[in-house]
Amino acid sequence: MKTGTHQLQDLACHIGGELRGQADYLITGVAPLELAQSGDITFYLSGTLRSTLQSSQAGAVILSPQAAEDFVGNAIIVANPYAAFAKILHHLFPMPRHEPGVHHSVQMDRDVQVHPETRMDAFVRVESGAKIAAGVWLETGVFIGANVEIGAGTHIYPGVKIYRNCRIGERCIIHAGAVIGADGFGFAEENKKYIKIPQVGGVQLGNDVEIGANSCIDRGVLTDTVLGDGVKIDNLVQVGHNVHIGAHTVIAGQTGVAGSTHIGRYCRIGGQVGIAGHIEIADGSVIAGQSAITHSLRVPGVYSGVVPAHEITRWRRIAARFDGLDTLFRRVKLLEKKSASPASSDGELLNGE
Repeated sequence: MKTGTHQLQDLACHIGGELRGQADYLITGVAPLELAQSGDITFYLSGTLRSTLQSSQAGAVILSPQAAEDFVGNAIIVANPYAAFAKILHHLFPMPRHEPGVHHSVQMDRDVQVHPETRMDAFVRVESGAKIAAGVWLETGVFIGANVEIGAGTHIYPGVKIYRNCRIGERCIIHAGAVIGADGFGFAEENKKYIKIPQVGGVQLGNDVEIGANSCIDRGVLTDTVLGDGVKIDNLVQVGHNVHIGAHTVIAGQTGVAGSTHIGRYCRIGGQVGIAGHIEIADGSVIAGQSAITHSLRVPGVYSGVVPAHEITRWRRIAARFDGLDTLFRRVKLLEKKSASPASSDGELLNGE
């Protein structure tokens, strides 16, 4: 991808990195390490194939001090090459500035509060009591429900729907087709029929939250569904009613979080994870893709596992025995070792661990 022309020393200064090589080398593009050519800047992560770095034709590489030890080309040395490259991309490809203004097709109720620096594109609808702060950009076809508040600098892509009584923080990004504040899946059974439970809470998004395309964040039943500052949600994610997600947690695509679950801060959750309702996940937990989380994870760690469904009575027996499998395995190994010794007694075989 081609950019304007930038001297390598200027890019190094921008990310606070140590420059090694030709300071006035001209960077004209960005590319992956294996495809980069003269004039391109790229990055290298330790742990990937070293031969790819050595054979790269890139004009300059962002890399760690360890990776730079025997690298002879132009380099910018930083502790976190991936984050530094992200900053370079922001610098080389800044988001286009949007000019404030309201398209003639926008529909707003009379008591809507809109800052003069807001931009609203064609066919936006804003209902009574909504408050739109400075620098907000509502793209084509966005719906903003009654009493919604949107913080400064937030960018909402085409076709997003934000239902009544939701609060969106500052500098949020909500991608096309996302729905914020739809009713949660709440029903009470009576006489083999289901009575809808009114969902009278809302949704609160903190600052710097990003919601992927076609994701759904349901409103709470009596209190709000809450996503803390810096939470990042991928495409096609379902967050149920009354869920709380702690600050700076990231959730990959096609994950579903059932209602009233509390997810801690700084968690990383892979794609297609299923999380049951009314459980807690500790701060800093990492959950591998396609895992099934059916009980609380109260201790931070890396979790993974999927077990096929069984008839419920059998499944409960299997689940109850899981915790004893490791002890049983160690006991069997010890029995095997003991059985190989003629001097072993039956008592030792049964009791020793």
